[in-house]
Amino acid sequence: MGMSELKNSIALLYRRKGKESLTEREFVFSASMETRWFSPKDAQRLLDIGLSGGLLQKKNGSVLPTFDLQTVDVPLDYKPSKDMLNEISRQKMDLFSEIVEKIVKTKAVPKREVVSKVNKKQEMLGIDVEPAALLVASDYGLSLESQFIERATSEILSRDFQ
Repeated sequence: MGMSELKNSIALLYRRKGKESLTEREFVFSASMETRWFSPKDAQRLLDIGLSGGLLQKKNGSVLPTFDLQTVDVPLDYKPSKDMLNEISRQKMDLFSEIVEKIVKTKAVPKREVVSKVNKKQEMLGIDVEPAALLVASDYGLSLESQFIERATSEILSRDFQ
């Protein structure tokens, strides 16, 4: 999925609203109900992909594009391609969040603490976020490798070849 197509979709959502920032709910509602491009679940995935891909950022409970909306030239009748729609619906809740949720639920530790440990581990070892999360899980005495290792591997590999 090209970044430019993702960027076009995001830019158009903000333009249609005439706003520089949207709440998560507005973003998802706009991408699903208003444009009818996505199901609400896929609109949520679009949001997640935008955030993890660095095209969107969260600030004070709002979601903002990290790029200048004026620089994106999107035709008004723009619609995301079938490829992009398929790509988005294939994306599960991202693996990193899934591993973190698992640790939080099983060990009853605050999410912030887990994420901060993952970030430290990632920096210290210079590795991708998913293996770092698996290592943190094992620090908490959870062995999630068998459950997640294949997905982590394929996710990291596909990232390297894009």
